[in-house]
Amino acid sequence: MKNNKQTIIKFLAEVPESSHVIAKWYFDEWGALDESITLEYMHDVVRKKIANKDQIPLSLVVFVDDDIAGVAELKFHENKNFPEYTHWLGGIFVPPQYRGIGLASKLINKAKAVAEELNVKQLYLQTEPKNISLYESHNFKQLHTAEHMGIQTTIMVTNLAK
Repeated sequence: MKNNKQTIIKFLAEVPESSHVIAKWYFDEWGALDESITLEYMHDVVRKKIANKDQIPLSLVVFVDDDIAGVAELKFHENKNFPEYTHWLGGIFVPPQYRGIGLASKLINKAKAVAEELNVKQLYLQTEPKNISLYESHNFKQLHTAEHMGIQTTIMVTNLAK
């Protein structure tokens, strides 16, 4: 990808028409793990983040030029087994054609900045082993492993500056 491409991150609230694409990404990536999840259900989950720009839950969408190229979410209690972990970063997805150019890092940095503006003190996430180093490079620390939807994940946390 050429360096002259413009990247911009917007709130899903600013580009609600993107919800269909995001729901399809999520369904294809994670929906197959549970037979009870439908594309319509996934779209309902995504739409719950359309209204918000200044409170959690919300979604951030990255564009390369005018093409949707990734998404991240700030949400509450992503893993119900850990109710003491309140604020979560999750749903980070960049389609294959946009991987390797730093978009996930841009989304992580923006999500952390937004969370900090919303007075979040600690931000949690759960990830598959293949992505641990990405999050460690953004100051997330491993807490423990857990199972989520039948997949072994690692729960991580970062402390935000404020």
